[in-house]
Amino acid sequence: MSTMKTNSHAAAALKADRERDKIEAMRDYEAEMLARQANMMRLRALRLAKEKRDAQATTTPRQAKKNQ
Repeated sequence: MSTMKTNSHAAAALKADRERDKIEAMRDYEAEMLARQANMMRLRALRLAKEKRDAQATTTPRQAKKNQ
């Protein structure tokens, strides 16, 4: 009888360990995903700023014609 209690306690402990591991793995996955998204947003902002600078540098303002 005591071995059944010991086995059930061990099984419960293993189950609890697996649950904690699952929660920790999910937390790590979500943190990595958020970090990846933040990096993509940062890089996108840098690229858009560079494209805007390049577009402004290549387009020269036209001089207005004077009507006489």
